[in-house]
Amino acid sequence: MSSSAFGRLNDVFSGPGAAQRFRHRLLYLYLLLIFVLVLAPVAMILPIAFVADFQILFREQYINGITNSFILGFTVAILATVLSTAAARYYRQVKNKNAYILFMSLPLFIPADTHAVAVAATARELGIGLGFWTLVGAHLTYVFPYAFLMVLATMAGLPKSLLAAAQDLGATGFRAFRDVELPLVADGVISAFLVSFLLSFNEAPRALILGGAGFETLSSLVLAYYDSIGITIALYGINVVMTLFAIVVVVGILTLVLLKSRQRAAAAAN
Repeated sequence: MSSSAFGRLNDVFSGPGAAQRFRHRLLYLYLLLIFVLVLAPVAMILPIAFVADFQILFREQYINGITNSFILGFTVAILATVLSTAAARYYRQVKNKNAYILFMSLPLFIPADTHAVAVAATARELGIGLGFWTLVGAHLTYVFPYAFLMVLATMAGLPKSLLAAAQDLGATGFRAFRDVELPLVADGVISAFLVSFLLSFNEAPRALILGGAGFETLSSLVLAYYDSIGITIALYGINVVMTLFAIVVVVGILTLVLLKSRQRAAAAAN
């Protein structure tokens, strides 16, 4: 190794801010590793699209499953976005904020099959049939923590002085939220909606257990297909479509966040 290379290496470990640069590089390496681990299964599935059988998606049962998945996803996403936004706004008034966040995040620690069986048993005791609304309730419990944390993270950076100024000018609490707060946190609210929709759309164990015979989603059909037949070219085709759909939604969220960040930076510069 040349002396210049040794010099650069010495600057990395002993120069000004060396410790901080080293931590940053370790962080980048860690994020790259996570990124590779997440994308590795996707990279293995997508090439199969060239030989996959997509005809199964045009069968009546799967068309109904896709339609049900969209209806369920949109219903859950709307409810989760409204409730999580309200919960995130109430966070300011809570004294024990850590306990409040923990309470709102509790559904994250409940396994999907355990939650589904518990909901099914409760519904049976109450005389409620399994189907669409049972799934809406279960999925809402499942996706709410994700939506809440996303909206809360956006609202955390909102100056309290803006709302106080709006109220001093005579705006009611709702009008201050609609005209001042909501436009500033719109990217977090929209991201919460999209993530809630995607989580509900792709969720399988709860859909399989709680949907019953009368309400099948695409994910529950895929899980039932795998249990009865196994991995086939048709199953690869379904997974390719679902993966591409998820990628489109995630890219949309990242694009939205990036655009909003640039808008905020431009506004701050002016």
